[in-house]
Amino acid sequence: MGRHRIMLAVGMTAVLVAGGPATSAAAAPDRPGGRILTLAVTQEHGNGELRSVRPDGSSIVSYGRQLPWFASPDYAPGGTRISYVDGFDIRVMAADGSGDRWLVGAPCGPSSPRWSPDAQWIAFESCSDIYQVSADGYAGGFFNATQNDLNDLQASWSPQGGRFATATLPGVHVYRADGSAPREISDLPGAVRLDWNPTGRAIAVAAEGDLWLINLVTGAQRRLTNTPAVVEAHPVWSPDGRWLAFARGPDDPDDPGAALSPRVWLMTVAGTRAHSTGVPGIPTSWRSNP
Repeated sequence: MGRHRIMLAVGMTAVLVAGGPATSAAAAPDRPGGRILTLAVTQEHGNGELRSVRPDGSSIVSYGRQLPWFASPDYAPGGTRISYVDGFDIRVMAADGSGDRWLVGAPCGPSSPRWSPDAQWIAFESCSDIYQVSADGYAGGFFNATQNDLNDLQASWSPQGGRFATATLPGVHVYRADGSAPREISDLPGAVRLDWNPTGRAIAVAAEGDLWLINLVTGAQRRLTNTPAVVEAHPVWSPDGRWLAFARGPDDPDDPGAALSPRVWLMTVAGTRAHSTGVPGIPTSWRSNP
């Protein structure tokens, strides 16, 4: 996929394209809290060790599991459980790694499980559709929510749980919680990963190696990064919606559009104060409690 980017003078620079900030960046705390789940991959599309870490890069805890990048482990609301992909299965465990259990099998290799805000459902991609399974497994319900030809790659729930958004080649769509009434909110080409801001007003999107912000109130698209030969991907919001974690690394010559030796970075919702945490790999989820 072509990038067509503008060469920047030095390092990471935020480029604002259209629309004002979706939330106030002035209120962003100097030291965001909580813990971030990461996969310590050396290539964006590789395998890596599942870990959790504080946003300043300290207190790394390893789960002793090697998972593929698309396993995309996710904290449940409250941060007490984690869902993840293992082969063709969705599994759930406690946040300390105990009590691991099988939840459901998928018709195709699944990816990116995401808890609903009420912790009753997990949405995940399989066969380019979005499926949903009850937190109780088959007994509580399991269905294909989208069943269309839009090539949905990842789901992200709205903060209230009444809708979910999907990265769709091309663009971004929003559905009702049951998968009905799809609506395109952006035709952004190359959208592959996304996360709905906890404030409800914006969605962060990774597309063609850069990060974008879609304002759900005005429809404006704001470009957060524009970095030739560097890939930013896997956006994950802090629980208060003021910080964005993401993976950043040089463009992989063997896998164009993917990052080589990615590191976990942070920036504010305004695209400012971007910095590396020093943690190798990609972020997958962020909880508020340490």
